[in-house]
Amino acid sequence: MGQWMDGFLEKLEANHRENLAGGGPERIRVQHELGKLTARERIDYLLDPGSFEELGSLVRDPRERLGELDKPSPSDGVVMGLGDIGGRPVMVYATDFTVMSGSLGGQGVWKIAELMAMAGQEGIPIIGMFDSVGSRISFTRGFFGLHGLAKLVRNYCLFSGVVPQIALVLGPCAGPLAQIPVLSDFLIMNEKTGFLWLGGERESEDAGRADFHMMKSGQVDLMAQSDEAAMDLAKRLLEFMPQNCWQDPPRKIPADDPERREEALLEVMPDNPKFTYDVHEIIELIVDDGEFFEMKEDFAPNLLVGLARFDGMPVGISASNPEELSGIMEPNASDKYDRFIMFLDNFNIPLINFSDTTAYPPGDKWERMGVIRHGAKNLHGYSHLTNSKVTIVLRRSYGGSNITMGCSKMGPDFIYGWPTVEFAPTGPESIVLAVFHKQLAQARKDGNYDELYDFYLNTLKENFSVMNMGKGYTHYYTVNEVIDPRDTRPRIIKALRAAAGKHEMVPAKRRYIKPA
Repeated sequence: MGQWMDGFLEKLEANHRENLAGGGPERIRVQHELGKLTARERIDYLLDPGSFEELGSLVRDPRERLGELDKPSPSDGVVMGLGDIGGRPVMVYATDFTVMSGSLGGQGVWKIAELMAMAGQEGIPIIGMFDSVGSRISFTRGFFGLHGLAKLVRNYCLFSGVVPQIALVLGPCAGPLAQIPVLSDFLIMNEKTGFLWLGGERESEDAGRADFHMMKSGQVDLMAQSDEAAMDLAKRLLEFMPQNCWQDPPRKIPADDPERREEALLEVMPDNPKFTYDVHEIIELIVDDGEFFEMKEDFAPNLLVGLARFDGMPVGISASNPEELSGIMEPNASDKYDRFIMFLDNFNIPLINFSDTTAYPPGDKWERMGVIRHGAKNLHGYSHLTNSKVTIVLRRSYGGSNITMGCSKMGPDFIYGWPTVEFAPTGPESIVLAVFHKQLAQARKDGNYDELYDFYLNTLKENFSVMNMGKGYTHYYTVNEVIDPRDTRPRIIKALRAAAGKHEMVPAKRRYIKPA
């Protein structure tokens, strides 16, 4: 080796040893006692063995060089770089809680901002793992840290929709940094150690925890019992996503028969239409191998969203769930639906809608919550979808939700209905009471109220039935075909194959303006 390299390799090796030591053995011991992996252990678990190539390993807190810091700051508390997951390149970063409690320093925030831009430029997914008490940004020496924070936020926003963004909150994530996981496409939280909080006083013990953000704020997509389980979920998510918005999602070689008819579908529906059922049963009977990867499971459970496969093809599924609130499209369900279908459309993942809903709920309570603008947002969002879209109407399809869930004139590629489907502007029971109230009032006096009510109701139901509505092809209370429920799986697969090569465009514009 020539003299020109004297001392340099030793310096690199010393830097490497210092980085591996993190905040020191005592901080690493505490991290493990808290049930958490270190930043480097997390990256090693997430990525394919030996694939991690670190970036920014020499970076330190500037105060260390100036002799103003008595603590080590390896990598300025952010471990990041390039690696592979299942042979696919990804960018990954993790805040290091053993280094000054994972606080985000002026150099660390610029590192993440730059990594996000690199991921967008190279067209590969980015995965961030958060375990940080918040900002360590100085208000001195030119505010470069604050500039970096703004750059980080802007880069996440600019490259949203260019590459998949996955965030894992595995420890605390507080202050302005808490915005980054929520800006990501999917947020996974460790139920035991994750904490997400912008600031201010907590009014309950569960505030900021994973359950809180799953059930109340709706900001969490998936929860896990450990760091390892959270990273396994991230890997599974990535299996359904393309590298970027210009590619198609990866298809797997299927083991399930694409022509499989499912006899059990004839037993799912209750005999009495007033009774409910769990739509999970239908989904699990028809997707590949019965595997449905559900998101936001405990938020607005009246509408299910999740990922699955049909004949190896990744799809997103949105389904009304009559088991919860009769499957109504209330504001939380609307928000859940809107974000999910936007993600699917952006990354070329087909949308399968299963509709059985009594519509958007009327009344003062819901109007105060903005039910109209939420419904308008769904209509606006669905109208702009250009991905493959298949709608399966199962039973009831009433009011505005019929349109929102992809009715025949909203642009789905294919719409099928089971013979049990009823189309109506609102529930037939409400129509009977509104239109025939005088006749029913007289019938109550005459003692034949039930008989007359049932007569009107059955007449309306017969007229609203898809077996009658399907005789017209030019209105939105119809389908392309009424199908045997047992044929639902092969029908969906053939529809997806037919729509796979389509090229759908919306009118040219600078951008669309969605209702808030």
